[in-house]
Amino acid sequence: MTTPTDLLNAELRADGARPFLTFYDDSTGERVELSVATTANWVAKTANYLEEHGVEEGIVVSVRLPLHWQTAIIILATWAAGGIVSFSADGDLSFAGEEDAGGDCHVLTFEPMGADFSRLVATQPDQFVPTAPTGDDVLAATATDLPHGARVLTTIGYDVPGGLGYALIGPLAVSGSAVLVRHPDPARLSAHAEAERVSHTLGVTVPGYPRLD
Repeated sequence: MTTPTDLLNAELRADGARPFLTFYDDSTGERVELSVATTANWVAKTANYLEEHGVEEGIVVSVRLPLHWQTAIIILATWAAGGIVSFSADGDLSFAGEEDAGGDCHVLTFEPMGADFSRLVATQPDQFVPTAPTGDDVLAATATDLPHGARVLTTIGYDVPGGLGYALIGPLAVSGSAVLVRHPDPARLSAHAEAERVSHTLGVTVPGYPRLD
């Protein structure tokens, strides 16, 4: 069956230069744009890191992180490495933000431009060859009914119903992209939507754009 890793590789072959993930943090003014190729590179490095730390088929990776491009990368890398993504505290390997840190987990502080994340995985190889990628069950059960090339602006996390489908897997399946807005400022959302040529929104209403939820 098709996995999210298969979708990412297909998009990389089709047009690696196009934007896939665009991240805004309205509390800091940060904006980060990742092309399909850049996303795939981060996923490869992170999957190598996960494999080095024992992630393989059946291993549960707990992802207790807010909406962020790094969260998307860790989810995609977990599937590439053969792991199972969990949004609960129970996992063989855990990632959490500072506010949810506790016990034995990898804490991400979301430094500007991914500086802390880079220190974690940057030395890993740029290529990763999946042997038993997972996520096909999630893909099969997830809404991907988006039009071709859809660009979805979302303010909800991937642990919220619809988050994975409409702001990660769905865009991968239809050659689209996701615009992730953390700490959204209502006064800026229309400008974000216009600048990023958004087609739909998720988790927030922006006048003039259809809302998926």
